[in-house]
Amino acid sequence: MSTASPAQVLILALVLVTSPLITNAQSGPARSNLEQGGSADISTADSEMSDVSESPDQPREQRRDPSSTQRTDRPDIAFDPAQVGLPGFTEPRTSAEDYAEITSLIDARIAELAAEARDPEQDDATEQTPGPAQDARIALLGELRTAVQRESVLAARLRELDGALAESQAAAENGEPPDLDLGVEPPYPLRLLDELRAKRNLAEHAREDAARLRSQADRRVAAADRSHEASVRERRLARDRLAVARDQAQGQAQAGLDIASLERDLEVARLAVLVTLQERESAQVGAALAEREDALAAARLARLQTRIAHVARDVVFTREALDERLAEIQAREEAVRADIASLVEAGDAAELALFQARRRLGLMTSDATDRDRAQEQVLTREAELAAARKGVEYLHQALGLAGSARTLYERRYALLQGEESALWPTWLRETQSLITDMIDESAFAQAELDALRSMQLALARRLARADLGAGVEQAIRERVGALEAQEERAREMLLVKDQVQSLAQRLRDQLDPLVSERSLGQHLDTAKLQLAAWWNTELFVIQDHGIYARDLVTGAVVFTLVLMLVSFLRTLLRRTVLPKLVEGSETERKTARAAVLALIRNTNQVFVLIVAFYAAMTVSGLAQGHLKVWLWTLLVVAVYVQVGIWATAGLVDFVQRQRSKKELLDPSAVTGYGLLLFFLRVGVWIVVVVSVMAHFKYPIAGLIGALGVGGIAVAFAVQNILSDVFHSMAIILDKPFKVGDFVIAGETLGVVDSIGVKTTRIRSLSGEMVVMSNTNLLNSTLRNYKHMRERRVVFKLGVVYETPPDRLERIPKMIEEIVRAQRFTRFDRAHFAAYGDFSLDFEVVYYVIGADFTLYMDIQQAINLAIYRKFQEEGIQFAYPTQELIVRRPPGELGRASA
Repeated sequence: MSTASPAQVLILALVLVTSPLITNAQSGPARSNLEQGGSADISTADSEMSDVSESPDQPREQRRDPSSTQRTDRPDIAFDPAQVGLPGFTEPRTSAEDYAEITSLIDARIAELAAEARDPEQDDATEQTPGPAQDARIALLGELRTAVQRESVLAARLRELDGALAESQAAAENGEPPDLDLGVEPPYPLRLLDELRAKRNLAEHAREDAARLRSQADRRVAAADRSHEASVRERRLARDRLAVARDQAQGQAQAGLDIASLERDLEVARLAVLVTLQERESAQVGAALAEREDALAAARLARLQTRIAHVARDVVFTREALDERLAEIQAREEAVRADIASLVEAGDAAELALFQARRRLGLMTSDATDRDRAQEQVLTREAELAAARKGVEYLHQALGLAGSARTLYERRYALLQGEESALWPTWLRETQSLITDMIDESAFAQAELDALRSMQLALARRLARADLGAGVEQAIRERVGALEAQEERAREMLLVKDQVQSLAQRLRDQLDPLVSERSLGQHLDTAKLQLAAWWNTELFVIQDHGIYARDLVTGAVVFTLVLMLVSFLRTLLRRTVLPKLVEGSETERKTARAAVLALIRNTNQVFVLIVAFYAAMTVSGLAQGHLKVWLWTLLVVAVYVQVGIWATAGLVDFVQRQRSKKELLDPSAVTGYGLLLFFLRVGVWIVVVVSVMAHFKYPIAGLIGALGVGGIAVAFAVQNILSDVFHSMAIILDKPFKVGDFVIAGETLGVVDSIGVKTTRIRSLSGEMVVMSNTNLLNSTLRNYKHMRERRVVFKLGVVYETPPDRLERIPKMIEEIVRAQRFTRFDRAHFAAYGDFSLDFEVVYYVIGADFTLYMDIQQAINLAIYRKFQEEGIQFAYPTQELIVRRPPGELGRASA
């Protein structure tokens, strides 16, 4: 917790010291002004007054005690009620005459305001009073009169309850014994105990209602407090507005009307304060009244509890009384059966009448009035039939309730005779279940009653119409009569349910203490009996075989044990067997570990559940007849499937280990092992299917022959696909190329991306993926550049014919030096190869050590640039395509031309 600083402590002390002085300074002048009767300057006196009781921060303990039955204090409301025409309103009220006096005072003020509103000759200030202000004051005075009358009634009732409580408390303080005059001498009959317990139930409900009303009264008091605080704030605002208006009105001639209006607003606000104050007083008296009623209800309940305890000690339930009750129940059952027979006959007659009414309705086509009457008759017959059938249903329920009542009386008789029984907990549980069922059924019956009542109200509204025909009105009245009869039977059924429920509650009240006080041995005996009864209980029937609780429990235990055993074996193999598989050769260890891991990882949970379920059903005896045969079939299929899963897992592990070794050396081996795994899986599952069919004696010889013929037909149908598959095997075995090789097949050149079962994918140099079937790929000429160690390069160049011979002789040597200067090259030769049409051609041959095409192009580029620079230095010109035109003339023409 944090501590306050010295500065904070000093400020708090100053506030505590100066606050009383400020309060007294503010309240003193105003009080003296009121005591002197000064009313010339009402706003000044009102503004200077302060009311601690009106402040929202007022402590609750400083307000009026709500438990007080008389008003002996005078609430400080910061103004004199005489200012609103109600002098002495806050005087103490101790009797009905005081409340009558206050009511008369309010009536006189109301009459005065009404007379002022009607009187045309009134002073100037009154002439300016508007109608709405008069109405507001009269309305508030009416509310005030109602609140006073309410408090008067509550206070009278509170005085009566205070008297009753005072007498009860005085008797308790004097040590007087409770009133036990029951009108019967002990031993007491069981009827008296039942009556007292019924009264106790009513008293408990009354106590709950009183507690609920007390909570509501407290909420009303809180709401009245908030309303009063709000009205006080409104009065203060009205007072402040009037004070400001008077300060600003000095020297203004027209301000009188505004001030008069504000004064009337202040009067209305003061009346509102009185109204909320009176409502708060009424709410407080109501809260005190609710508290007294709660105390009286508690006292009545305590007296009833004392009487019940006194009677319960000497109550008797003789055999004659039991026989009398059982005879009453028997007579009631006979009467109910007779009523059922009569209602069944009435229902048959109603059904026949309904058939005839519907037939008449179907034959009518023209007159609308007759059709309406016939339609109403149909509805009436339907209501009569429904009432008869529901009545039969109610009476059958009554028969069942009579049987329950007989059982309850017999058990109560056994309890009152003092017989010890291990069945008491069972009786208590069944009784509680019966009570719960009664509550639910009563709620449903009450809902039916509400629906019937709604239909009766709707029909009553129709009967109130004046345009009904005679036949229609008669049909509606008959329908109402049928609904009333059904409602009466439903109410009788509710009454019977309530009686049986009350009887069950009394038995439960008797059983509760007896069951709770039983010894440990008695509880164990009861538990044994209950367990034995439950163990041999037939729960349901399947194929004329009873399913008992013991069968289900045994099956559940076996099922759980099998699951636990499988889990234990897995743990044993993982933690014990696997660490010991370290001896022997590496191949043997890996094979053994692969087998154990296949058992651990690939044991399907569904297979385990099927095995556990079969064992549970067989051991418990739940599997009988065809069910046992079906379960055996399911188990055999599951075993073969699980063996297939284990075999597939072992083969896959073996092949994967082999593939891992080969994959490091040859990535293209992945496809071959994938095909191998595919064929192995297919083979394993073919064996599994054939084995299952052979186990169940299915004729598989013909099936195998049919599969052979069908296989040939399928091979012819898919020979192209099979051709590609076998060519893929040829690629894998012969290895003309691998994944990653650069190949040229026909017009396609690129890098092999993947080798599939039917196709091979090549990533071309232009970027697209070229998909070629394996058959077409192997039928074309393949060039595999992956295994090329060096690349032979041949290129030519030409120089002009004007090149001198000595320079021509040096050109091969120049090119040789340039080629040998490059890395990853091996020079072969350079020669003056031929006389071209427009150039002297040289041919150069060299080798690039490596298969990389980019390396080759880099070297060729470097050689070309070096040759170009060298020829520039030597003055050697490259030849380019040219044509030379030679014109020849005769010698005579040549001489003349020169002359």
